[in-house]
Amino acid sequence: MRKTTILFILSIIFFSSVILFAGQESKGGLVIIGGSLNENNTAVYDKFIQLGGGKENIRIAIIPAATETPAENGQYYVHDFARFGIPENRITVFPLAVKDDPSTKDVDESQWSKNGSNKELAEKMRQYTAVFFVGGDQARYRETLIDAQGNDLPLLAAIREVYDKGGVLAGTSAGAAIMSDPMFIDGNPVEAINGGVIYQLLPSGPAPKKKAWLSKGLGFFKGGIIDQHFLKRGRLGRLIPMLIYCREQKKHTLGFGVDEDTALVCQGNTVEVFGSSGVLMVDVAKTTVKDTPYGPKGENVILHYLEAGDSFNLETGQFRIDAGRKPIEKGKEYNESYSLDTNILGGDSVKEIVTVGLADNLQERSEGLSFVLEKDGTGLGMQMIFRKTKDTVGYSGSVGDRDTYSALNVSLDFFPITVQVKPALN
Repeated sequence: MRKTTILFILSIIFFSSVILFAGQESKGGLVIIGGSLNENNTAVYDKFIQLGGGKENIRIAIIPAATETPAENGQYYVHDFARFGIPENRITVFPLAVKDDPSTKDVDESQWSKNGSNKELAEKMRQYTAVFFVGGDQARYRETLIDAQGNDLPLLAAIREVYDKGGVLAGTSAGAAIMSDPMFIDGNPVEAINGGVIYQLLPSGPAPKKKAWLSKGLGFFKGGIIDQHFLKRGRLGRLIPMLIYCREQKKHTLGFGVDEDTALVCQGNTVEVFGSSGVLMVDVAKTTVKDTPYGPKGENVILHYLEAGDSFNLETGQFRIDAGRKPIEKGKEYNESYSLDTNILGGDSVKEIVTVGLADNLQERSEGLSFVLEKDGTGLGMQMIFRKTKDTVGYSGSVGDRDTYSALNVSLDFFPITVQVKPALN
């Protein structure tokens, strides 16, 4: 179990640009899960149940629209929450889906596609204290809960009422992506950082090639942009161009990459990390970007890596680091070098380079690169240089039964590279 005692408070001001955090206006809470939630992740499940009124009072509405198997997947979560002591008669799967699941012979889920407009379901939703959005394809939430002009349908309006009155909203994977506005629909991180973004109010057709594909999200979380499966799937390459786009639109400069089996919990103006991995915060408020013939060149993206028990105040810019992790004294870092990472957007690479390769390393910079090859052996990619700044602080220590890290104020520069691979021998 995570420790709740907090030791260090760092007053670090992020929002020096004109784009300021507007504040979470709702009385409710958000449990934003990066996907692949372990069924025994007590810290995350317990927090969701607590925010929903506790085992004695919580009433859970499950929204399965994103999944290919809405009836089956919805029932999976009914049984999952029942394992944590919630009576099944207080857990309801709301019939919302896009397509039929042919494996359920007695149910045609395609008939659920218009239920976002069902006023009886909307009225029923108001009786619940907790709403859980399952994983799958986040575009399906956009399709079933928002109209063509971008307005809330009645069921989504009722969900907002649950939240505004103090209820809790949770989502895993696709259910996490919908929490911010805009939201990701799709995009290969290696290609997106070179190719930029495309925004569609109504996502349709095949995914755009070599770009991050964005659409309107549900916007419950006001503090920035959410991405999920973040560290395990190397998604930093698509969050950066999205944040640059949002900065140009005067929306957000801060992103939260939530890893698998991990949750970012938002209450009021505070976000806190729960679970087995971490959250990478990405700040582009002071990032400079220049276009080149091969893609953008960027300097001074600021990264912060947080793990269980760490929190951040969205309004004041203050961090609190869990007491189980102590500051790593400069000059006494444990590691002395870190090899060039040739797949920096691969699983866990960014996490490793920020912590072991820099925060707890005597060297002042670490590098990585990632690229996509065409059939002829040539390709484009991106090189990333991670640097310590005068404000960089690393923390390490055991929390529960794990060795853990936190790292604040790591600077990232990136620039495009061309790649050509040739056999050494003919």
